[in-house]
Amino acid sequence: MVIPTSMPVVDEEMEKEMLRALREEFFVGGKSVEKFEEEFAEYIGTDYAVAVSSGTDALVIALRCLGIKSKVITTPMTFVATAESIVLAGAKPKFADIEASTWNISSEEIEKAIDKDVETIMPVHLYGLPCEMKEIMDIAEDKGLHVIEDCAQAHGAEYKGRKVGSIGEIGCFSFYSTKNMTVAGNGGMITTNDKKVAEVAKLLREHGGSNFAEYIGYNARMNTVNAAFGRVQLKRVDEWNMKRRRIAKLYHEYLKNLEKIKLPALDERHVYHLFVIEAENRNKLREYLRSKEIFCGIHYPVAIHKLKPYEKYAEREYPNAEHHAETCLSLPIYPTLKEEELKMVCNEIKAFYGE
Repeated sequence: MVIPTSMPVVDEEMEKEMLRALREEFFVGGKSVEKFEEEFAEYIGTDYAVAVSSGTDALVIALRCLGIKSKVITTPMTFVATAESIVLAGAKPKFADIEASTWNISSEEIEKAIDKDVETIMPVHLYGLPCEMKEIMDIAEDKGLHVIEDCAQAHGAEYKGRKVGSIGEIGCFSFYSTKNMTVAGNGGMITTNDKKVAEVAKLLREHGGSNFAEYIGYNARMNTVNAAFGRVQLKRVDEWNMKRRRIAKLYHEYLKNLEKIKLPALDERHVYHLFVIEAENRNKLREYLRSKEIFCGIHYPVAIHKLKPYEKYAEREYPNAEHHAETCLSLPIYPTLKEEELKMVCNEIKAFYGE
């Protein structure tokens, strides 16, 4: 039995909706894109949503909409696209270490990182757990900073009764194939309550206004068939998130007494895009599980400030991020994962550690 790290859900309704869009709508910019935007904005709780071609494009365009050109505080423990988007938008990333307990960016470290050139805070809701947004928003208000939420891994996650992506000025989502919801390919979404941001984002995604360009923009539109697929996925994501939480609880139940690993937070706000542990002898454990046809990921093996293009932005050490990079292991999690498969994963982890 092969157990992958992740597996997207595809059903007959999604296939039919994609085929309908192919037959009835323009391939790019069809009605399904507009409907997906409306439905996603309603789901997140914002006035506007703008569909784009990837989560990275969402971040770049969000920064451009706010005119950010100086420093942006973010975490060194995330996918490289977060820092990449800052550089691509013409600004500079400034890193703040993560909390050892949650692996999200530390509010205390954010405060330490603020200087006269910082314009924006870009928290990442890592693995699907919301950051402490009240603390971050209080800091931003006090210092006069923008907040752009990187929600690429946190579709449907809530913080104090509000969905992530509705708390900062702008939220940015990814619909890459392994996310909690996908569009059967690349895709992204920008959410905001700011009408001007939404208007500029729509211009930027289409060459700055195309034949009547007002900006230097991008070719960053969402394909219609992807939007059609995403509309169906959006209807399912809350149910899938509940299943992910149940799976996370089972992992905790079966692995709670294992001293060689550290489990992630068990939190009802969490949507568990990934179920990540910190493990002793991480690489050997991963290879052992692979030999049993259990495939685990490493998200992320190198903290961003250690990557060659970003070394120059590191202003200090970030020990929590570095420790996490050296020990993190993503166990299989997806809505269709069976309990018997999960037990097999846990039993093999216990066997590896001799328990």
